[in-house]
Amino acid sequence: MNSILFIAFEDCEYSQNAFSFLKVCGFDITCFWASRKRKTIIPDNIMEWSGDCVFHLKSYCILPKQLLDASRYGVINFHPSPPKYPGSGGLNWGIYNGDKSTGVTVHLMDEKVDNGPIMSFYKVPIYSGDNIKTILPRVHSKQLEVFYDIVGRIHQEGFESIQRMINEYTDEGWGSKTGKIRQIDRMQRITPEVKKTELEKIIRATAIGRFGPNLELHGSKFQYKGEIQ
Repeated sequence: MNSILFIAFEDCEYSQNAFSFLKVCGFDITCFWASRKRKTIIPDNIMEWSGDCVFHLKSYCILPKQLLDASRYGVINFHPSPPKYPGSGGLNWGIYNGDKSTGVTVHLMDEKVDNGPIMSFYKVPIYSGDNIKTILPRVHSKQLEVFYDIVGRIHQEGFESIQRMINEYTDEGWGSKTGKIRQIDRMQRITPEVKKTELEKIIRATAIGRFGPNLELHGSKFQYKGEIQ
């Protein structure tokens, strides 16, 4: 039985569905259910794992070389952005920059963030009325669909199919600039002089839940809460 390490968020419906699919495929599964806190510490039992393959669906962890080397066929990551946006915040930047599409990039991980060989890219359109709140569920749904597709192919064809997918991929490679979450934080910090068109772009790219444009003025912080009705 093939041994798998599955890494995903602990409180995520998509992650639970992906885990159920791994069981359907009959893999011997070890799970690391990561929290949504930045700089999550990987526990010792996970660091000591070794086996055939790691499927990294969702987490904020940067996997150390020890764990990358422990996987016989590599660590497969399902990056929720196109190759042009390695690192964090790719979906935000895609919306901010007026891109017509985003997507999910499947690749083998190495010691650099979003730098390993690309296996496939699955496109998700960005429509004129989209914002981060409307498109995020579609990207998450596509990410799960892609997981089914890639893992299903590996289950049917064997781990040798990983290299075949790499060899078959001929589209764009990784962008030269790796995104950092602090860059998205800076995007959200506005000033009283911000132009209307710029503010609209920032709102569209960042406003979801407790996130969105914010203004510090005379020692007080003001947070965007939505359009005035």
